[in-house]
Amino acid sequence: MRNEQSELDELNRVLGRRLAGIRREAGLTQAQLAARLPGTNRGWQQAVSRFEQGKAGRQSLFFILDYLRACGKSLGAVMDVLDEYTSLPPVLEQRAKRAVLDATAGLLPAQRNRAQNYDIGLRHKAGQRVRTEADIERRARQAVRRARADAWERRLHFTFNDVLDELRLSSKDSMSIFLKAFGRKVFGALRRTRKTRPVWRDKAMAKLDTWAAEHELPPEPFAKMKQAVIALFADMERRGELE
Repeated sequence: MRNEQSELDELNRVLGRRLAGIRREAGLTQAQLAARLPGTNRGWQQAVSRFEQGKAGRQSLFFILDYLRACGKSLGAVMDVLDEYTSLPPVLEQRAKRAVLDATAGLLPAQRNRAQNYDIGLRHKAGQRVRTEADIERRARQAVRRARADAWERRLHFTFNDVLDELRLSSKDSMSIFLKAFGRKVFGALRRTRKTRPVWRDKAMAKLDTWAAEHELPPEPFAKMKQAVIALFADMERRGELE
C-alpha cells in the first residue's frame, strides 16, 4: 500500500507542476483560472492551489479537463504524464513483488537474491500473472520454496562430492551419476516422510535399499551415499533449514 500511495503522490506532484506551468504560459493567476472554472464554487482557487502543489489526492478527471479548458489547452498537454502513470505495473503485480520481498527478507543474501530473481522470471510468464490475493500469496511461497530448494541442492552437491572423493570416483564416472541420482532419491524420501509416522520412513528407506540391486550395481557405494544423505538431512533439520 505504501508504494501505491507514493506513486499517486508522485503523479500529483508532476501533474501539479505541469498544470501550474500551463497556467502561467496562459498568463493566468490562480484566481483568474478559478474564475473560469464551471459553477460558482468559492473554493475553486484553493482547489487550484492545492492541485498545483501536488496535494489534490484523487482529484476528479473532470477537474483536470476543466483546468486545461480554462487555459485553452487539450488533454494532450499532460498526456505524457498520464501515460507514464498508466504504464506502471498493475497494482496486484506490485503487491506480489512486495510480498516476495517481505517473505524473503529473513533469508541469507544469496538465497534472497535467487528467490527474487526467480520471481522476476515468474512475472514474465503469462500463466503466472497475478489476478487475486491468493495469487500474491502463492508467488511469495513459490519464491521462498525455490530459494530453499537451491540451498538444499548446494548442500547435497557438497555431500555428493565428499562421498565421491572418498570412493575415488570422478564426477563424470557412470557410477557417480547413479550415486547422485540415488542420493537425491534418499533426500526426497526423507522430505516426504519427515512429518509422517516413522513406519512410513522405514518403508521408504527399505525400498531404496533394493535400488542398487535393481540396476545390477554393487551395494556398498550406495549404502555409503545413503548414510551421508541421512546425516546431512538430520543436520539440516537441526538447523531449521527444512522449515
